[in-house]
Amino acid sequence: MSVEGTLIAGPWVGEFGWELFAWQAYVRALSRHFEETIIICRTNSTALYKDFASRIIVYNPIAGKADSFFMHGLDLMTAFKQAIKKSDVILNKNTTLFLPRRIGWPPQTHYSESIDFGKYKIKPEYIKFGKTQGKKYNYVFHIRNRELRPEDNWSFNNWKKLLKLLGGDKVACVGTRDEALSIDGTTDLRGAPLSQVLNALRRASCCFGPSSGPMHLASLCGCPHLVWSKAENHTRYTENWNPLKTPVLFDSKYSWQPEAQHIHDIFKDWKIK
Repeated sequence: MSVEGTLIAGPWVGEFGWELFAWQAYVRALSRHFEETIIICRTNSTALYKDFASRIIVYNPIAGKADSFFMHGLDLMTAFKQAIKKSDVILNKNTTLFLPRRIGWPPQTHYSESIDFGKYKIKPEYIKFGKTQGKKYNYVFHIRNRELRPEDNWSFNNWKKLLKLLGGDKVACVGTRDEALSIDGTTDLRGAPLSQVLNALRRASCCFGPSSGPMHLASLCGCPHLVWSKAENHTRYTENWNPLKTPVLFDSKYSWQPEAQHIHDIFKDWKIK
């Protein structure tokens, strides 16, 4: 395989779920054709690229809402120039730029969809994130607490009931501090470095939560996950965004609002392979 000069990929400014399944794995595959790969991404996404990036430039855009592969109010080329300007990277004829673009139509299209990039046909290359050794949590909770569609949040009382039903032993809560909660007596990993969250998920017996970015992340850590949501999201979790075939139990019987006892019951009946 011929190897070219330097690939610069990014900046990624869109949604985290799309970064997982419509970006990072494609960049990893494309990087195999270059001597050097420079990634431009947000602070807490660097762990997604460390296995193959020659260098990472951190760029945290300040604009509107992240939406699919872009951000409202932000021009990608302008963002690229801003990120490069703050670094010592010199662009030349041996530099190839890969700006984020719509790849298929996630999550409706399949995770393995190929794209054409110049003379290359790129098929996404996924890896399993997280380390297998170290502190182990029995369960990971994502206690969604977003202002966006608050009706999709699960009541804090339900989370406390589930914790009690599970025994409450060695549980970690993940997410951002602005959009997730933590229960007293659990380990609060909200806002922790992504590498720490990846490790927690890789070693956990199960991750629980309504449909969200952290639940998609569990899939790429090989962490069995029990997720509840509307029925339309079933294929996304079980097929389209599950390239590693991670065990997942998707429940839509009560859409976003099942009772804690129901979640506990179906978990106990679930034969995780």
